[in-house]
Amino acid sequence: MQIKFIWPINVFFLKETKSTNKFSKKYLDQILFYFKNWIIIKSEYQTNGKGQSGNWFSEYGKNLTFSLIFKPKKIYDSYIINIIISNAIHKFLSKKLNYPVWIKWPNDIIINNKKIGGILIENNFISKKIYISIVGIGINIKQKKFNKNWNSTSLKNIFNNINFDINHILYNITFFIQKEYLLFITNGKNIIKQYYIHYLYLKDKMSNFFSFKEKISFCGVIKSIDKKGFLLIEVNGKLKSFYQKEIKFFIKN
Repeated sequence: MQIKFIWPINVFFLKETKSTNKFSKKYLDQILFYFKNWIIIKSEYQTNGKGQSGNWFSEYGKNLTFSLIFKPKKIYDSYIINIIISNAIHKFLSKKLNYPVWIKWPNDIIINNKKIGGILIENNFISKKIYISIVGIGINIKQKKFNKNWNSTSLKNIFNNINFDINHILYNITFFIQKEYLLFITNGKNIIKQYYIHYLYLKDKMSNFFSFKEKISFCGVIKSIDKKGFLLIEVNGKLKSFYQKEIKFFIKN
């Protein structure tokens, strides 16, 4: 079977916006009227960017911040989109850097125990099916300084000898997203889930967590994800599932 990629990609470049996801949602009807599917909104600077855990801070022109708008087919569980995007970024960076890269559940990208990228996915549903997915992606590329509380770094901080071109990374990540999406369409979710689980950060290692629900710290071992995309952690010999905002990771620097 010959796989054909869904080109062209329609790219809009903005100098500044509050958030590419907010921009995408505000003008979604107009954008889809003209371009239908596979649209990128890329900004040099976000004044109020958001991530899964709060604000996403980025210096002007130093990092890659964009949103991808697309209409997913055959995807009924939103966590599958999360896996597709996380896998795609992981595969691209692993290939480009030839260096260990990890996916911190649910969708942070980790190198050397520090966050270099994150994803925020916002879906529109019609009749309980995903109609439109707006995928906000941030990759720290050239920024040098970060707040100590963020536990973040950039590609340039780690690989100072590599010349990173932000637009080149944008186009490649988009290509890898489409490739991973078509891998799912062709082969189903099991193959992409296996890859995602294999590269989970801290998998099979005794780690420390904090439960917001029980307000306690605990030790456990990340083993997998369940059929809803929740994280499975082995605690005292028993598997427990956790949804995204239920636990916090304690990471050693």
